[in-house]
Amino acid sequence: MKKALPVTVVLLIAAALAPALAGQTALKPDILGTWTGYAVAPGMRFELTAVFGKTETGYSGVLSDANGMIAETPLRDIVFADGRVTCAFDLDMGGDVMFIKLEMVLDGEALKGSWFDAEGNSDVIELALKK
Repeated sequence: MKKALPVTVVLLIAAALAPALAGQTALKPDILGTWTGYAVAPGMRFELTAVFGKTETGYSGVLSDANGMIAETPLRDIVFADGRVTCAFDLDMGGDVMFIKLEMVLDGEALKGSWFDAEGNSDVIELALKK
C-alpha cells in the first residue's frame, strides 16, 4: 500500500495538469527581436545588429554596424515565410547608394544566408538572436 500511494499521487497530479498542458501550443518560429552577427565582403568583415519588429501589415526592421558605416538603416520589403527571411536596404556609400538584398534561413536562434548587390556581388551573413 505504501508503494501504491506515491504512484497514485503522481497520477492524480498528471491528470490535474493534463488539461492545462494540452491547451499550450508550441510557439511558431519568428524573427522578432535583436540579432547580432556579421557579414563578410571582399577583404572586410562587418559586425552587424538587426532589429525586427511587427507591424499591422508585416515586419519592420533596422540594420546597423559597429563601425558606423551602416547607421540605423531601415530594412524594407521584409518577408518571413517558411523559415526564410528576405529584406533589402540602401547602403549609403558617401553619396552613392547601393541596393543590398539579404536572404537568410532561420535555424533555431540563428539567421544564416547571403547578401547580394545589384552588380552580382554576394557573400555570407550570419546573425544570432540576442538574449
